Amino acid sequence: MSAVSATAATVSRQRRRPRRRLVIALLLVALVAAGGAFAAVQLTRDDAPALPAAGKPALLTAEVLAAVAADSGHDVYGVAAPAGTRPEITRGSNGEVWVRYLSGTAKIGDKRADYLTIGTYPRSDALAAAKAAASGDQQRSAELADGGVMLWSIERPESVYAASPGSDLLVEVYSPDPARARALVSGGAVAPLR
Repeated sequence: MSAVSATAATVSRQRRRPRRRLVIALLLVALVAAGGAFAAVQLTRDDAPALPAAGKPALLTAEVLAAVAADSGHDVYGVAAPAGTRPEITRGSNGEVWVRYLSGTAKIGDKRADYLTIGTYPRSDALAAAKAAASGDQQRSAELADGGVMLWSIERPESVYAASPGSDLLVEVYSPDPARARALVSGGAVAPLR
């Protein structure tokens, strides 16, 4: 190879290098800009909170509660979260909603029935239905301060049901301790969550 050819080849390579660097620099700038645009879109999105799938428990947050209440079309009942508990919420396919208060090392979706659970069920004229059920031989009942009624089965005293005048909701309070379930209902601790 002659000296002229070698010099021409070197000059040609040097011209290509700045172009390569320029192309790489432009690609990096484009990637950063695209990433920034993606981040900006994600930060400014005004999506409604994700509604948990029916039957899939989720951590109870204000956003999830609002989405579940809007989807079910009614209030969701619960209690002030007892100390050391993490509430989860599960919606059914027919408007039913359960709020469960997990404790200890229990994780969302824990299969054990060891935790306080409040169920809210749509029911036409819930008070009349509760009073009719309370008249059975295997039921016990008590009147509530609002004119409603609470009832429980002798065989399953862990579940206490309550209905109030003018409401189309039946509320169930389940506790492994039947006395606690009755005390929460009779004491007025069970109310719509906000």
